Amino acid sequence: MTYKSTQLLNELDDAVKAIIQTAETDFATYSPRELNWKPTPEKWSVAECLEHLNIYSRYYNPAMEKAIQEKSHLVFVDDFKSGWIGDFSIKSVHPDNTKKQKTLKRLAPVHSELPPTVLEDFLTYQQQLRDIISKSRNVNLNKIKIAAEVAKLLKLRLGDCLRFVVAHEQRHIQQAKAVLEGMSPLIA
Repeated sequence: MTYKSTQLLNELDDAVKAIIQTAETDFATYSPRELNWKPTPEKWSVAECLEHLNIYSRYYNPAMEKAIQEKSHLVFVDDFKSGWIGDFSIKSVHPDNTKKQKTLKRLAPVHSELPPTVLEDFLTYQQQLRDIISKSRNVNLNKIKIAAEVAKLLKLRLGDCLRFVVAHEQRHIQQAKAVLEGMSPLIA
């Protein structure tokens, strides 16, 4: 699929702004105990959803920053063509994909009681992601490659990497909101 790079980056930035807004309005009003509440022992709490995204951010944010810095000489092109690896990866984590995905152990939050800094860290990573999107407006989204976290031999084009990260975040924000909806009668 082909995109206009400028339009794609605008849409991704808007999506990250919406994620930040949700975190600030929907999650920030809850106590750490409430954010750590789990509907069942097997399901994730809001805090675990956010920590899972933090784990990804700890890998992808610096990887994208470094790649952009190293390849800043690659001139911006306003046509971005998604690769098949990118499209496949994005479809697997897209919020519209209701198929349950198995999370690798190293990418899953391991504590059921996470500290209150999880939300603060998440918001910091989101601002970093917005900065990365901004820096991406000056480089070629087709030519810069980022190793996929789950399989380092697979390389995602920067445009696909950004699309993947944002879709993955939207999926887990949706999951976290569903946890809050299940919690509502318990805290009312």
